[in-house]
Amino acid sequence: MNHSRLFAAVVLVAASCAACGETSRESTTIRIGVTASANEPRVELTSTVVDRLSEAVDKGVTRVVVYRQGDAAGGAYSDEDFTVRDGNEVESDSALRRLGFEQNLNRLTGELAQVGGTSPRLDPLAVLADMASAEGPALLVLQTSGLQTTDPIDLTRLGLDFDVSAVVASVPDDALPELTGKDVIFSGLGQVTGAQKPLPQGAKEALVELWMGICAKFDAKSCTHDTEPVPGRASIGRGEVPAVDIGEVVHQDALVHIPTAVLFKAGTDQLAPGAREVLEDVAKKFDGRTTARVIVRTATSSSIEAALDLTQRRGRRVVAELVDLGVSRSAFVEVIGAGFTSPLAVDVDGSGELIPAAAARNRAVAVELVEPRTSS
Repeated sequence: MNHSRLFAAVVLVAASCAACGETSRESTTIRIGVTASANEPRVELTSTVVDRLSEAVDKGVTRVVVYRQGDAAGGAYSDEDFTVRDGNEVESDSALRRLGFEQNLNRLTGELAQVGGTSPRLDPLAVLADMASAEGPALLVLQTSGLQTTDPIDLTRLGLDFDVSAVVASVPDDALPELTGKDVIFSGLGQVTGAQKPLPQGAKEALVELWMGICAKFDAKSCTHDTEPVPGRASIGRGEVPAVDIGEVVHQDALVHIPTAVLFKAGTDQLAPGAREVLEDVAKKFDGRTTARVIVRTATSSSIEAALDLTQRRGRRVVAELVDLGVSRSAFVEVIGAGFTSPLAVDVDGSGELIPAAAARNRAVAVELVEPRTSS
């Protein structure tokens, strides 16, 4: 027999067997995208994400790709083989595999802790699009507050009192590649720091609904909200992105001004978590002599009728809650759902665009009091 041919055959068999260990195990790609602005906590993985990384490494070949907002579209910040190997093959010993995983994780954690965004806008949709642009199945992890500050869902103009289903429907079909075959985890939604004021619980819930809705619209295999908070250390992001103006509760002697994002679930007349506590403070201003007008407004939108209907329902809900808190129904001389027909500030510029600060001021409930109880 020709010895050179025999040697070649043996080499071919050995090579194919060496690959057997690789091909017989699963191959997983995990793409981690971060916005990492100055208004968000430092990038740190939650235990939920770490567990998914560990599961992937246990199953076999694992690749981890990191994307950062501000890098070239589709370009990765880093790309590494996360597989734990014994030579050229996947490590079969579970203890050694665990040790290798911990070493890889420490390296990745250190790398992520140094990732700071540089973009002047917060655009998690673009980061998600970059991660989704690569073909094939993958686990996509997007760590972001979710406070998009650029089109097509600029929350500096929309505010956090938006109709979730309408905003999801408004996202253009070409805003994202199809997410078919991809599992998506959203981490850090609603978590803020820096110049961004903490969000009311109702606003956080609206952000979760928004991103879950967008994920489902683009046909992801699964959409998960990671409820575990990111550790929340100070940001190292250099991108001074705009803050979303939520407004604040203002108590004056004869007026209480309450942002609708504090009182209501986004786009509805359902009370948000914490709303009753806010209204309890309002109820304390009433005694037997006090009367009040309740005026509910919203920012300018495309439908006068819808805005009037929403603010009227919200006005009735505020009065019903205050009555439940012990205020006499007869104390309310007028309840007005004004929509955007009598704004506190002009909130549209010459080109028809919302002016963020003015729009935020108009999204509010005003309780005007006559002869309120004084603190003395």
